[in-house]
Amino acid sequence: MTKSVIVGLTGNMGAGKSTAVKMIREMIIPVFEADQAVHILMRDNREMKALFYRKFPESVVNDEIDRSILSVLIKEGKLDVRQLEKMIYPFLEKELRNFFMRHRSERLVVLDVPLLFEAGWDKFCDKIIVVSAPAEVLKRRVFERSGMTEEKYQALTARQISDEEKRKKADYVIETQYGIEPVRRQLTEIMEEIE
Repeated sequence: MTKSVIVGLTGNMGAGKSTAVKMIREMIIPVFEADQAVHILMRDNREMKALFYRKFPESVVNDEIDRSILSVLIKEGKLDVRQLEKMIYPFLEKELRNFFMRHRSERLVVLDVPLLFEAGWDKFCDKIIVVSAPAEVLKRRVFERSGMTEEKYQALTARQISDEEKRKKADYVIETQYGIEPVRRQLTEIMEEIE
């Protein structure tokens, strides 16, 4: 049995990763979505909820970890983002290993991880695709989301390595500012080449 080729998909906020993931799913390629996995863990994982309850009891509301309360704790300086990631990543990595087991007969799987390099998860990948766009395009797209403020934007982007740095580490770069169809075409070509 051949090992699955593991493709990491990443890009800075507003780069168009969600759109790329949708296209990959349409190609019937399994995708591990890290953000979605975290949401499910915060809602369903008893061990993780117990850990958060021990350290930050106010963060567990109605038997799930409340992300808005975590945001407040970070803003107030009571919780550091790196500390939060240290608490989450062991559970997330276990989910990732389960994903690999479930899809071990697939020729190709994709990891959709916004902070792929920052978390050191590029170590799991055979190939890496970075979706990218000029800085002004990224910022415009992010500010189209409801509830985005300059302060929130700065806090979120401070955790990301630069787009330029990500591009250097990538095997493939997809520019997303030219529209949906060029992205679809490039993704299809890349997946065919990798497979």
